[in-house]
Amino acid sequence: MTGTTHDTATASSTLGRLEAALKRRIAWLTDERRDLLGTPTAIPALIVVLGREHYTERRRNYPIHSRRDLEAVLAQELAQAPDTLALIGDPEQDKREVSFFELRPGVLEKVGSALWLLPESALLARTLPAGRVASIERDRYRYFLSASGASQPAGGMVATPELFALAIGLAAGQGALQLDREAAVERLTRGMRALPPSAWLRLRRPSRVRQSQVEWRSVAMVAGAGLAAYLALASGYLLWTRDAREQELEALGAEVETLLAAQRQVDRLAAQRAGLGQVWRDRADTYQMWRIAGLAWGKGAQLTAIELKDFELTLRGKASVATDVLAALDQAPGVKEAKFSAPVRSGRDGLEEFVISLTLVREAQGG
Repeated sequence: MTGTTHDTATASSTLGRLEAALKRRIAWLTDERRDLLGTPTAIPALIVVLGREHYTERRRNYPIHSRRDLEAVLAQELAQAPDTLALIGDPEQDKREVSFFELRPGVLEKVGSALWLLPESALLARTLPAGRVASIERDRYRYFLSASGASQPAGGMVATPELFALAIGLAAGQGALQLDREAAVERLTRGMRALPPSAWLRLRRPSRVRQSQVEWRSVAMVAGAGLAAYLALASGYLLWTRDAREQELEALGAEVETLLAAQRQVDRLAAQRAGLGQVWRDRADTYQMWRIAGLAWGKGAQLTAIELKDFELTLRGKASVATDVLAALDQAPGVKEAKFSAPVRSGRDGLEEFVISLTLVREAQGG
């Protein structure tokens, strides 16, 4: 067991050194270009994080559900625009929000050699709890940021995070998170891990900018070697960890079998509970259908057919005054959008023939 613990510690130490090496290849451009360890650097980087002071933000909704179609639209819009990064949001009701990060003049020269440019605010926003705002202050620069990605440099009418929260429609009572440079560095790496693959494809360094000075072969070799080493060490670490856990399980002996049997029983009961819950949620509240029929009978209606499909109820019948029946149903609790779904006709017996359709409002369910 001691040997396994030592091997695990060795693997963990090796991964730590690899992480430090990767942080040296990630630059953060604020008042100057530094790596994530805080050391000024001008060497080629895999990633350069752009400080908020180096770009302006805007957002726009596009009534386009397909990512491919939206990519084509953005390619045309940005073809003649200043250097701009764009992030495409998830679809919401057949539309997508696009966040634009327009680089300030001269920024790309400060960026130097890099494969990806990542906006600082987009990374930090992915680490904030929903509905919260943060005040970021580092390198003599301060700005405010929300979990939705909206940000605003401090100053003018927006001088406090509370005013920023109110300006973007959030409640100001939760208090703002205060982030300095050290806290922001830790959140930047978390934000990178949270970026989806589609974001990495869009956040490549603008290709139309001349980059003859970029040492692509060197960068590619570093990226490939770093990735291969990381995967190899991570795989070894996982194997050592698995062996250690297996030895611990063998030491526990029969207790493990008892615990596993209990866990399997808990899983089965949880699955049964989930199935029963789904049946309960999908049940049809048929008693409401007869309650509505009773209201119609109370107005002297003669019902010839009642049809319930999902929560849409249709009643066919006759009454002396069909509008009285409709008014009674429309005012009934648990009913919305009661209306005639066919013209009211006068029958030979002097009664009005009607077809009324309405929507039953499902009652709130506990649990």
